[in-house]
Amino acid sequence: MAQPDDVEGKIREIIPAGFTSNTDDFISLLEKEANFKPFGTMLHSYTVHNEEAEELTYQIHKADIRCPGFLEYHKRLQTFLMWFIETASFLDVDDDRWDFFLVFEKYNKDGETLYAAVGYMTVYNYYVYPDKTRPRVSQMLILPPFQGEGHGAQLLEAVHRFYCGLPKVQDITAEDPSENYVKLRDYVLTKLCQNLPSFDADKLHLGFSADMIKEAQEKLKINKKHARRVYEILRLRATDMSDEEKAKAYRLEVKKRLFGPYRKNQRELAKMRKCLRPEELVSHMGQLDTQTQHEELEKSYQLALEDYRRIIERLASQA
Repeated sequence: MAQPDDVEGKIREIIPAGFTSNTDDFISLLEKEANFKPFGTMLHSYTVHNEEAEELTYQIHKADIRCPGFLEYHKRLQTFLMWFIETASFLDVDDDRWDFFLVFEKYNKDGETLYAAVGYMTVYNYYVYPDKTRPRVSQMLILPPFQGEGHGAQLLEAVHRFYCGLPKVQDITAEDPSENYVKLRDYVLTKLCQNLPSFDADKLHLGFSADMIKEAQEKLKINKKHARRVYEILRLRATDMSDEEKAKAYRLEVKKRLFGPYRKNQRELAKMRKCLRPEELVSHMGQLDTQTQHEELEKSYQLALEDYRRIIERLASQA
């Protein structure tokens, strides 16, 4: 006879000690949670209207390991990663270089003000010689009941604005970002950059400039690579794509960046010709076929165009 899996045993490997499996005990513990107050300092508060036209209030707080009780709270909070992010792992957070940004829903029930966890982000502050830091986003999670409501964008923007106010910060990066995170970042950074003088519509057609790089880095802690993507998005918004010449100029500008990896392959092929035997060279030629490069380049361009247009539409809807 088959034996049932030890579900509780598996859960016990993830959830910190002190959890309960008794319903009555759980409800009793919930009543004590009415006294919970968010940790750290509130950075930002915003409202969202739900489908019933109710106005819901949310807060974003910054905390670190020096906040009394926060480490124990974080041990419980990070268990959500295991249920919702496939490659997630727990952090060793006994380091004061970690920053934590938490989103809470603030609501009233039976005359009491309560807080519900919406999501959070962890950021590690790396040292950059000689006297700077480079905050790197490590983990970000918005819990499923709150996804699709704009909380991720609110969180990422609040985090960027926080670090923009710190002179020692050089730029803000992310550790192994997912495709969805890159799209979210593109939207937030474009929203932040669109009002910078160097990104004015009348300057975009002149090309990606040193002024854009400098202003994005100094004012918004955005590095050159990310500023380039912002430029391409804003230039698309300012370009009449029904005009064949303008559309062609834009296409060539984007493909010039996208061609970078293929140009690198060509340099590698030139080196191979000098040191590989003919039969070895043939095996590498297939990877660098010119026609394949053009097809892949066009595919990459169309995908970028599709992502950029979604961001432009989202910006327009928020205007």
